[in-house]
Amino acid sequence: MTERTMRAAERAARNHTFIRGPLALAIVLTAACVPPGTGGDVTALVGGRLIDGTGAVAVDDAVVVIGGDRIVAAGSASSVAVPADARVIDVAGKTVMPGMIEGNSHIIFDGQSNHPAYFAGRYRDYYEIGARNLNASLMQGITTSRDTMDPLEEMIRLREHVESGLIAGSRLFTSGTILNYPGVYRMFDDPTDSVFFGIPPEGVEYARAAMRLPVRDGAHGREIVADYAERGVDFIKVSSHSGPENEPPELATEALTEIVDEAHAHGLRVTTHTSSIESIVAVLDAGVDAMEHPTLVSEEEVGPQGEFSDELVQRFVDQNVYSVSLMVVREVYVTYMEDPSRLEDPWYIRHAPADMVQEAREWVARDLERDPEALEKQRAGYELGRLNLAKLIAAGAPIAMGTDKGTRLNFHESGNHVRELEIFIELGMTPMEAIVSATRRGAELLGMEDEFGTIEAGKLADVIVVDGNPLEDIWVLREVDMVFKEGIRYR
Repeated sequence: MTERTMRAAERAARNHTFIRGPLALAIVLTAACVPPGTGGDVTALVGGRLIDGTGAVAVDDAVVVIGGDRIVAAGSASSVAVPADARVIDVAGKTVMPGMIEGNSHIIFDGQSNHPAYFAGRYRDYYEIGARNLNASLMQGITTSRDTMDPLEEMIRLREHVESGLIAGSRLFTSGTILNYPGVYRMFDDPTDSVFFGIPPEGVEYARAAMRLPVRDGAHGREIVADYAERGVDFIKVSSHSGPENEPPELATEALTEIVDEAHAHGLRVTTHTSSIESIVAVLDAGVDAMEHPTLVSEEEVGPQGEFSDELVQRFVDQNVYSVSLMVVREVYVTYMEDPSRLEDPWYIRHAPADMVQEAREWVARDLERDPEALEKQRAGYELGRLNLAKLIAAGAPIAMGTDKGTRLNFHESGNHVRELEIFIELGMTPMEAIVSATRRGAELLGMEDEFGTIEAGKLADVIVVDGNPLEDIWVLREVDMVFKEGIRYR
């Protein structure tokens, strides 16, 4: 156990921190059982190919020196000396690159299809689920996770415990609950609904309080942002459209502008949940910093009316608004509706919760039976999303990798972040640009590019090693050999 994790364990004991279940215990032990001295000694990775995340040409026969939690030096073997006291690790034939950054995840989601029953029925387990999923991400080489909707109380606790070393997981940034999101606004309105059979009423109440955050108007939005800033969120996320029957009421551009201005006054960036051209224009007018899945417009807009105009694309570029496209979130629907047997793929479902995988199988079958056109609708929306994303890529708009990890059919263990990068390449990015979208761009999205996202002297030592060359085959990123986060080796 390193000194850092010993201190965290001591603090946890003093605070009577309690983590339930053998899996959560295993996660704590993962943090405790890293190689002795990894967090404080000098380590040199030698002989591998260096992709530093900046977009610069890869360096063969490179040396990366890690001292404590920082990068000391990185470059060619002819330009970087290996310290005499360094622990040398030969990585010849492998690639050294920055830890990846998941730009859109849901740490307490678990791939569930029945959202109301899931959140109400498992309200006591949010923390343990989140700890497990953060660990799963870290083991896949994702050293930072940007969570864009989850209960704030549990997220703050998880973030603190990752930072202290009590649990081993991806570094966590959170927005808490989405402001004014229609998807869950009416989810828990009727506690007598049959979906809640056998679930304690307090579970329904807890989920309702944790997952719904309606906004009356701009002034109310300002109040929520100020409260969230005080409670310690890392950024703000607001929905820019409404749901069925205008519930919750759609926010006007003026109200969105008030929310953005308040967030910026507190030093917080703002991202948005968008699903229509109109909502995209509204948040661009409001001055947001980023958008989640802007290319994936709603079913009602699929068709010519949902295609990005050249003028709209140029606004993303001119205003430097980051897109987190989440293409895999719709592709999984198409994939498993086309061939439900793919949900038997051992790689995809390995380690995923068995009950959630079975629920996914049942949901796919039920959805196809309920709506014979469901597959074609999903496919049409996905193809339009690819078209819009290709336009953003061609224009040079800033794009960060994100997958909506944890949403329906989108298990944390699936490795879908690599498929997202492959889609980027299919639509016009070079392999290097795709890797940058998962490293430097992700750090820029968070405003943390001075701290991590690239392998440069002085940056935090978030480093992964993979066997092979992702510039030739991006799929090698699915199997990560080594993971360092802040200089500590976890894999």
